[in-house]
Amino acid sequence: MKVTADRRRCMAAGHCAISAPTVFDHGEDGLVVVLDADPGEETREAVETAEDLCPSRAIAVAPAGTGPMPTPAV
Repeated sequence: MKVTADRRRCMAAGHCAISAPTVFDHGEDGLVVVLDADPGEETREAVETAEDLCPSRAIAVAPAGTGPMPTPAV
């Protein structure tokens, strides 16, 4: 899977870093940082939970090997 996060949309709620701490963290500004843009399948459930819980829809998950991902819709 391929993971991206739009820091311009992020509102620093923290659900991503709590749900999938090996994939997401927060920078010094409190906004999302992707630690692993190509995480293994063992993290799929946690990453999808983080995507679902993100109130600003800043996180996007796509199948591995896909082209550039569009910015998540609001």
